[in-house]
Amino acid sequence: MNIRCNFCGHSFNLSREFITAAVADAQAQKQKSVAVECVNCRKLVKVSARQMQRFVPRTAASEDEG
Repeated sequence: MNIRCNFCGHSFNLSREFITAAVADAQAQKQKSVAVECVNCRKLVKVSARQMQRFVPRTAASEDEG
């Protein structure tokens, strides 16, 4: 998943493992967004948990449900 920082404009990728863990934490805490730290300026960028859900691998999503 590609993220662009709102502050410095730097574009960076999030790994599937990070996305899977972040979405699981957000669902457990009933949060609508996840704060991701920019690799360039170190400021926090809010990313929608619902948007991140689309990038979770299907095998991990099906194991969590079943």
